[in-house]
Amino acid sequence: MKIYLLHYHLKPGGVTTVIRNTQRALAARHEVSILADWGYDERPAANRETFLAEARALLKRLPQEGVLHTHNIGLGKNPRLTCAVKWLAEQGHVRLLNQVHDFPEENRPASLHALRHCTGERDERFWRAICYYDLPNVLWVTLTSADADKLAARGVPPGKIRVLPNPVDDEFFTRPCTVDARPIIAAYAREHGYHFDPHKPFLLSPMKVMERKNNAEAVALIKKLRGWQLVISLDASSPRDRAYSERLKRRIRRDKLPVVIGAGQAFENPLPLFHAAEAILTTSRQEGFGYAFLEGWLCGKPVIGRDIPEVTRDFTAAGMDLRHLYREADPQALERFLSHPPPRLVARNRRVVLAHYSLHAFARRYETLLRELCDKRHA
Repeated sequence: MKIYLLHYHLKPGGVTTVIRNTQRALAARHEVSILADWGYDERPAANRETFLAEARALLKRLPQEGVLHTHNIGLGKNPRLTCAVKWLAEQGHVRLLNQVHDFPEENRPASLHALRHCTGERDERFWRAICYYDLPNVLWVTLTSADADKLAARGVPPGKIRVLPNPVDDEFFTRPCTVDARPIIAAYAREHGYHFDPHKPFLLSPMKVMERKNNAEAVALIKKLRGWQLVISLDASSPRDRAYSERLKRRIRRDKLPVVIGAGQAFENPLPLFHAAEAILTTSRQEGFGYAFLEGWLCGKPVIGRDIPEVTRDFTAAGMDLRHLYREADPQALERFLSHPPPRLVARNRRVVLAHYSLHAFARRYETLLRELCDKRHA
């Protein structure tokens, strides 16, 4: 079967990782193509007629066969493309999986404004009609059951929504690692004015510095955890998050904390960091899917930190034991856990991740979706 994966771009990030993993998981049985040359276009049109004409031009570029799997098509990054995809769905000859990673209504004022004013004037009815709809050849996909509830609240019938967790690249994370990350981190730290002792244990936060990732809490924890260091993989990228990062760096350097930001750029891939760390620390308050709760177990490392119940409820339903995660930071409890991390807990959660979130598990779920989508009774 021909499957087309559609996104605005393939810049480094979570959605791009998902698309690449999806292509790998499905390539053995399907002809999978990636359509990612659309870019962002959030500007309002001069008027409604101009907007519709520009959307029609994009419609001509969309596939006219097979299955089109869109990612975040209703996020407001390109409302003309959103409209074109809706029209394609209405034509009925292509089947669609519309996968929602994020909602424009949730702390994304620029995206919501772009949708509301896409035709040149505010039109609530129009933007909702191109973002949320029910057609016989369309299924909607979310990453979590919590997002499925949110999508249903926005008007998509619950019976047309399926939960498709992101695939974790188990082939990568279970691979042995021959690179010793510690001296590389130490060299990076010296070059960038951080304190890092390659002979002391460290926690890894495998994420960017972002306000919603709540990295300040991780830094505060390290100040209270005796003998522990922290490595945050990537520095901030957006202007707002860069300002947040600079405030963190000033605090780290002023207090001479054993925290290193951005050491991930010294490595070709993150595997050496995962293997060298004693544990994976997540302090995020908001996640779309929650890779940080899964990947570490595959490397034999415990995942510790802040619970996000609307994300982790699916993981615990699958069989993971995450009772050690906290709602309120407790350095003493973390110290006790880190002094004797339960090997049975690590082994159990590793088994669950492999069984439910591996590339093979994703392919199995996807085949079920395709059968349902292509079933004539569904159409």
